[in-house]
Amino acid sequence: MPRQLLAVVIEPSLPLAQAVSDVLRQRGYETLTSPTHAGGARQVEQRERVDLRVAGVPAPGEEHAGAYLEEARGKNGSMSIVIMLSDPNEPLDDAPADALRLIKPFSRQELTDAIDRATGSHVPE
Repeated sequence: MPRQLLAVVIEPSLPLAQAVSDVLRQRGYETLTSPTHAGGARQVEQRERVDLRVAGVPAPGEEHAGAYLEEARGKNGSMSIVIMLSDPNEPLDDAPADALRLIKPFSRQELTDAIDRATGSHVPE
């Protein structure tokens, strides 16, 4: 039996975090959610592998999140990343170059398309 894919959603807005998690679960992912990058890091510490991270950047009250993105990538070299931005001009110099950027607000279809592009897959509806 294949291993279930794992995604972590980091987003301070609970309704948005739940909506993103719903889309991911419909696409076959187990999801973990956290309002902060530090909380997300604690949740995935004991996990062997994280396949996808969908993260709001920057998270309110936290330092720039690039360091956590890189730390998580070190353990999960093939992890796909979608970064959700409120400001399209937010500097992301320390974020992984292949992280897909998604500007808020976005539609469910835009989120689905971003997940597909980030993971290089398409799941039929």
